[in-house]
Amino acid sequence: MSASDLHHASQNESIGKRIARLRGERGWTQQGLAARIAMSRVAISHIEMDLTIPSERTVVLLAGLFRLDPLELVNGTTYPMPKAERLPGISARYTQLEMDLALFKNDMKWLERLIDKGGFGEDAEQMLQAWLERLSSYPSDSLDEYDSDLLFEARNELKIRLGLKR
Repeated sequence: MSASDLHHASQNESIGKRIARLRGERGWTQQGLAARIAMSRVAISHIEMDLTIPSERTVVLLAGLFRLDPLELVNGTTYPMPKAERLPGISARYTQLEMDLALFKNDMKWLERLIDKGGFGEDAEQMLQAWLERLSSYPSDSLDEYDSDLLFEARNELKIRLGLKR
């Protein structure tokens, strides 16, 4: 289905109201959403109040955060047709934190195999320390509750493995 076909569906919701609704469904504040896509809270507020129309770049970033394709995000909204036609069909749907946590889980599986074979050397400890530093670099004020919980669990696992106090 083309952007034109999608866009001509019923236009019951403004693009700003849709973004506000999707943000609210995830429990994010305007500031939290703004931090995720490197915008100001005021810019998000203006979009949600339909004072400004988000750029194609912003739509692509928002679509990824909301786990939608860009055309799905604007479908049935007041988003301008010429802008909708320039949107890519897909966008990245996973955050850096999600990727880091997946890599962390892989490393922990590797570490378990190493321990099972009787080894836990200096390299493994350095790897754990590097992960602790990497995961500690995430600013907690820009994470939603779900991501904060996942990050908290990963940090605690690292502290336990390193023999540190929680």
